[in-house]
Amino acid sequence: MSLYKHLLLLLCLLAGQQTFAQTDADIAAIRQEYQKINAQKLTKQHFTYESSGCVEDGQLDFYLDGKNIVKVTESGAIGDGSWVNQYYYSDGKVIFCLESLEGGPAAGPVTKTEYRYYIKDGKALRMMEGAKVVKNDSKVSDILRSANNIYKAYATKKFAEALCN
Repeated sequence: MSLYKHLLLLLCLLAGQQTFAQTDADIAAIRQEYQKINAQKLTKQHFTYESSGCVEDGQLDFYLDGKNIVKVTESGAIGDGSWVNQYYYSDGKVIFCLESLEGGPAAGPVTKTEYRYYIKDGKALRMMEGAKVVKNDSKVSDILRSANNIYKAYATKKFAEALCN
């Protein structure tokens, strides 16, 4: 292999390591912000919503640091399934989502699935299913849309409209 090809290969490897290192640093910062938010004494505001065919017994808890939304917990059920989603925000932008799903057929076993989404600048840095890192898929855009819609709906309190349309 020529010297040029060796240098090009080395450059590519170093660039890839730097990208992984930056992603790891970004995720560490998100985890630190997550811990900070959960350690704070926050003001909680509770709301409910329902929409036929979308959600039964929808619950929203907004956690505020002063006037700033830093966390939202959204839960509900439909049919044989239920969910609890937690959205974390910094400076009005979603940074982390934790999605917990539970359900199954009435006569069968209940399954529980948990997804984590690490977000920076409106894009997923990492998606995890349980403890396993998985490839980002359409779930990322769905969870980001929900996180942003919930945040915006706080002003109008039209939560069913924001989450079910």
